[in-house]
Amino acid sequence: MRIPMSKITMPELPPGLASRGHLLDLLDSAEPGQLVSVVAPAGYGKTVLVAEWSSRPGGLPVAWVAVDAADDAARFRATLLASLAAVPGLAPGIARVGARGSDADFVDDLGAVLDAASPVRLVLDDVHDLAEPALRDLARLVRRRPAGLQLVLVSRRDALLPLPRLRLEGQLRELRADALRFDLAETEALLRACEVVASAEEVAVLHERTDGWVAGLRFAVLALRSTDDPGGFIAHFSGSDRSIADYLTDEVMAGLPAPTRRQLGMGAVCGRLQVGLAEALFGRPDARRVLDDMVRGTGLVYRTDLESYHIHPLFRAYLEADLEGHHPARHHSSHTIAARWWLAADDPVHALRHAERAGDPALLAEALRDSGVRLVAAGRQDPVRRALVSAGSAAVAADARMALLSALVLHLRGAEVDAVAALEQARRVRPADPGPELGALDAAVGLLVDGRPTLQEVPPGPVPPELEVLGVLGRAEARAADEEDQDELRASLAGAAACAHAHDLACLEVRALSRLALLEAAYGDHRAMAAAATSAVRTSAAVGYPSAEWAAEATAVLAYRDLLAGEPVAARSRADDVLAVGQPLPEVADLILRVVRRAADADLGESGPEPLVPVDFSGVVAPAPLLAALASLEHFAVLAQGGDAVASDTAVRLERRIGKVGEILVMDARAHVLAGRFEAAIAALEPLKSGSVPALAAQTEVEAHVLLAGAALHTGDPLGGRSELAAALQLGADLDVVRPFAAMSGPPADLLRSVAPPAVGTGYLRRIAVARSTAGRRGSTCLSDREHDVLALLPSLLSATEIADELTVSVNTVKSHIRSIYSKLGVSSRREAVDGAIQRRLLG
Repeated sequence: MRIPMSKITMPELPPGLASRGHLLDLLDSAEPGQLVSVVAPAGYGKTVLVAEWSSRPGGLPVAWVAVDAADDAARFRATLLASLAAVPGLAPGIARVGARGSDADFVDDLGAVLDAASPVRLVLDDVHDLAEPALRDLARLVRRRPAGLQLVLVSRRDALLPLPRLRLEGQLRELRADALRFDLAETEALLRACEVVASAEEVAVLHERTDGWVAGLRFAVLALRSTDDPGGFIAHFSGSDRSIADYLTDEVMAGLPAPTRRQLGMGAVCGRLQVGLAEALFGRPDARRVLDDMVRGTGLVYRTDLESYHIHPLFRAYLEADLEGHHPARHHSSHTIAARWWLAADDPVHALRHAERAGDPALLAEALRDSGVRLVAAGRQDPVRRALVSAGSAAVAADARMALLSALVLHLRGAEVDAVAALEQARRVRPADPGPELGALDAAVGLLVDGRPTLQEVPPGPVPPELEVLGVLGRAEARAADEEDQDELRASLAGAAACAHAHDLACLEVRALSRLALLEAAYGDHRAMAAAATSAVRTSAAVGYPSAEWAAEATAVLAYRDLLAGEPVAARSRADDVLAVGQPLPEVADLILRVVRRAADADLGESGPEPLVPVDFSGVVAPAPLLAALASLEHFAVLAQGGDAVASDTAVRLERRIGKVGEILVMDARAHVLAGRFEAAIAALEPLKSGSVPALAAQTEVEAHVLLAGAALHTGDPLGGRSELAAALQLGADLDVVRPFAAMSGPPADLLRSVAPPAVGTGYLRRIAVARSTAGRRGSTCLSDREHDVLALLPSLLSATEIADELTVSVNTVKSHIRSIYSKLGVSSRREAVDGAIQRRLLG
């Protein structure tokens, strides 16, 4: 990524600088490892002060970063690295930073380089413009506090950073507005440096009127240099906004040549004024000389590097407001020129902003048609959404390409009803011969939004890469539940992800990798599943977007992977990170995360935070093997918490959705085993073992072997038990699945190492041992048939003896069952047992 030199170059000091020695000494007292914060509103001289301090001989080497509102996380990181790489001796280490991809790795890698380097000062100017997710990187850097870094933050307001702790620890050196206000002596020194003659009384009045506000003083100095009556001016000067506007109008602007006034107004529409852009705005090739004259003549225009200039924010706000109010045609044309210049410079974000300000629907539509899909594909959806709103609903509805773009943005935001409406409108206004690009966009968005193409055949011809990838994704999502041609679909998604990566289309890359991960999850290649999901999350992190927003499906798949690997703590933590955000999630991601969360609790022997009600997957569009695997996990989790009725309902809903499959047989066998009905469990699994009823999810057969092993050992068939357990271990190792072995106890667990086939390997057995050590110790809350009979009588007033008579068993047997019920429900009294059983739907 190319970073303009203006973003990493320390600004030049203005003419007539009044040095502020006591503030410079205060800054000098900051230790290399301390954080320095300079916070005050606009016009308090923050940047000038820090630039002067950083220019002092004998100070630390300085890396300077000028933050602006267009910085996303990727651009902010690239700017940081470019700035630090320019510091002598840092370039080799900086070149390695960020290679690992994740948010935490980037900051850790940067911190490691700075820890090992000689002390350096990193100045971040205009931190108030830094937005999420880039702000998170800065917060991590503040918490990391590399030993070799003196971080200096310059901002108009306090940023959301972990500064209070540093303040308490004495690791924060702060300068705020009160310290930055000029005192009387500094006011006098400023006037003297600017060759303005004023009496001590006049200086005192000026200081009082401005309250030491640096920008107000500089405005006053400009007027005093050109007035014949300094005393009269000072007597009437006010620091109010209106007074400054009057001053700028009557004194500063009136004293400038008409061409300069016109050029300043046109340049004020731009936050960063590049020389080439100034040439286009001014209509003259010597724009650099004009700008240099403004630097010298006003003191309110600053050169940031050889190619960039910056107009003081307050001055710029005044100039643009004046231009818009008094010269609307020129204001419109200035933004139009800027929009076209940024489009030619391949910076569509700035181009769209200027097109919006120009109030030109045709220009805005042109910019959107030219770069809207590419921006969305790269993850820059906000500028496109704002531009669509600015264009107006009528203009969007009348243009097929903009209507399709609107449908795409709405779909990616999860606003499906509105996306469908936008798509239908696009279909109504689509031309009869849309051409290859519009045809490809139409087909892709149609498949993404409502699962059906809008054209029988896309017109042939070349299309840009973002449309190629969108087309693949549209076809993949339309075939999400299709069990045919899965190898072809895998290859298409892998190719789409590679194409998106090659063209910096991060949003589409994450989406393609996430779809690939879901596909691999459904069809049993758990290693490929984890690889694709990990790549999706890393790509999301590399461009600074949290996984909860961009990679929710991939994060859900990784939580699923953690669970299958026998790591329920990691699975639960990953699921909570996304669910806690509280944002609407894709339905598949939401289903996986909620099922994994509940199963992880069960594996740890804990009750989850949600009520024990079925997780509804009836309307979720996903491959049948994935739905079957999730239903089996749900069944286990609910059964482990004593929800027999809910567990049975899960099996019924799955069979209603996809028919009689091996997962339903495993659910039946699981319930039999937990209730001690081992012969019934073996009989339930016979159709799966014979092949007459197939399992859809690969890991289902592992659990079936485990269940058969336990049942065989409990019914006096040690050879059968050993054989089933060996088969389970071999298949589990092949699939990289550990979870079915984590909760084993009794005879099957005792045989694990002795029956393991040589091909399984000690590493896999060690992973099983670790998983078993973290499995829940509380035991299952599933009750035996006799315990259910006892539980049903607990709400009554019958004593233990009377319950024994009712059930025709001994009173000691009843007391033993009651103790077991208390243990399984995690309670200590009859009342608590009844309440807990009602909550788990064991009692009506």
